[in-house]
Amino acid sequence: MEVSTFGDELGLTLHPRPAKPRASGLCMVIDTGQSLPLVEGILGAYGHLIDIVKLTELHLRMDSGVLREKIARYQEHDVSVQPGGIVIEIARLQNRGDEVLEKLRETGFDAIEISSSATTARGQEEERAFVERTRALGFRVMGEVGKKFHEGDSTRRSDTELNIDETVRQMRVLLDAGADKVYWEGHVLRRIMGDTASDMLLRRDSGTVQVHEVIDRIGTERVIFEVSSMIPYAHRRAQQFWLVRNFGPGVNVGNVRIDEVQFLEQVRLGTWPVFGFGPIGDHPYMQSLERHGGVADECWWEEIPIEAGA
Repeated sequence: MEVSTFGDELGLTLHPRPAKPRASGLCMVIDTGQSLPLVEGILGAYGHLIDIVKLTELHLRMDSGVLREKIARYQEHDVSVQPGGIVIEIARLQNRGDEVLEKLRETGFDAIEISSSATTARGQEEERAFVERTRALGFRVMGEVGKKFHEGDSTRRSDTELNIDETVRQMRVLLDAGADKVYWEGHVLRRIMGDTASDMLLRRDSGTVQVHEVIDRIGTERVIFEVSSMIPYAHRRAQQFWLVRNFGPGVNVGNVRIDEVQFLEQVRLGTWPVFGFGPIGDHPYMQSLERHGGVADECWWEEIPIEAGA
């Protein structure tokens, strides 16, 4: 879906953004029960930047007619609509997983998240079978790996250390069963890489390197990195920037607040400062334009070495 933007009209060159449907550079937004007028306004302005929306379990308390209308508005803008993983976890705990899947399909959802963020991870064969049943119903399947708390999280050896082999194993179980992408729990990532810019820089050789080890074995394009919507704004922005710095503007990012889609795009474009990182966070795309006579380096996001003063 090609969209003509104001930047196109002005003839300005920005970092290219692939049109939908796209395989990378995905933006998954989190809708925590926002009103229909708010959603319609954001979709009108930035619907072309949103690929997936997660409607959290708060929608279980929403009027079903309003919910159906909201789903329809998202899909008019080619946004895939899924319930939050908690909805499916509750259904499976109550032994109503298959029945709820049928009802979700009737309601208009086209994607399902299969997670164990608040429950005990199930066995490989059980998860594989559930993914296959979900796909057979016509859903796009999104897996999730990791828990919000490290207690009981087999993907971590401690609060700040990954169990890399187990993380890779769980991702592969979901992907091999037919999941389109795997969400990586945001609270795992923030504890491994750091919460703030200074944390991430200080721990990059002990924290971020662990994330790279997983991605080297799975592939960047198959993972959607969640950034918790509950942490302070400056932390969200720093973590999004760090993902772009490490994996490029085409990195898949999830749990973006629906009213902050445009801010993530600024980070992807490198046209706004992200404080706390020193020179590497100072308008990196524009710095590259200046250094190269108006044509940015093809890897402008990593052009300035971290050791340059960050």
